[in-house]
Amino acid sequence: MNDFSDAIRRLHHPPCLIYSILSQAWPDLSEGEYTENLLALHGRIRLETHRFAGALAELEAGPSTSLGHFRPQADPRRYPPQDSRQYRFVFPERGSPSLLRYLPEGKKYLEKLGFAPGMPGTLQETEFHLSGSPALDFMEIVVRDMVGIDRGVHGKQIRALSNVGFVLRNLVLELGKRRPDSHPWAVLYFDKPGTPGTITYDIFRAALRTLLEDHLERGSFSHVCLHQRKLGLGLGAEFSLRIQLPLGLDPKLDTFLHDLFHEEGALEALRFALAIQEEIVVP
Repeated sequence: MNDFSDAIRRLHHPPCLIYSILSQAWPDLSEGEYTENLLALHGRIRLETHRFAGALAELEAGPSTSLGHFRPQADPRRYPPQDSRQYRFVFPERGSPSLLRYLPEGKKYLEKLGFAPGMPGTLQETEFHLSGSPALDFMEIVVRDMVGIDRGVHGKQIRALSNVGFVLRNLVLELGKRRPDSHPWAVLYFDKPGTPGTITYDIFRAALRTLLEDHLERGSFSHVCLHQRKLGLGLGAEFSLRIQLPLGLDPKLDTFLHDLFHEEGALEALRFALAIQEEIVVP
């Protein structure tokens, strides 16, 4: 960040936030039942957020002056999640050399977070895409007070959890066109390489973007997005890279993983863990 104008611009145009919830069900609960309840929770949260946002918009349009206390960037029309998504982790036993090399690292990564990958009890990830940090206050009110964490679909989902973890990330970049139907995803978890101060975030993100743009043009994948954990907010690696694979685990993914690991310059020392997810369509 070179000057105050860039900082002020970012305050007025905040990045998309991804509120991610990793959760694993109890082993005796079927994946179908757990997923059905999670999808019902998506629908209930969506209903309540739009009802709440509508009430705020009506209040803003009325004669009341109470909205004068809102912070300037907290526009009620920006509150509801832009999107919500659901994924399930899968653990294939066959694949390309790079896939087989890095999938064990993905299992170790999830185990360090307290989960039991590959064991009974479906392991899934829920995402809510929000616009700016004021939306987090809005979501807390909706989820805790309007939906309720101890009753209904949310209470049922809470009682089904054997473990859960939360992380808040910024959407740093997004390339290509995301396909809305169900497709597998490769998810890479990593930290910025090098000792603190040896590689700046600007240089690292620029080098990674160059590599991603090159492989997007080569058809290695159709869509990719880079998430960076907000400072101190959440568990796990600082970065996650989501790669949509409309053709499944084809050799092009292997080529990309090879180039990512062997790329010179800012990415030379990059080490990552790999997980495979299948997207569950949210109605």
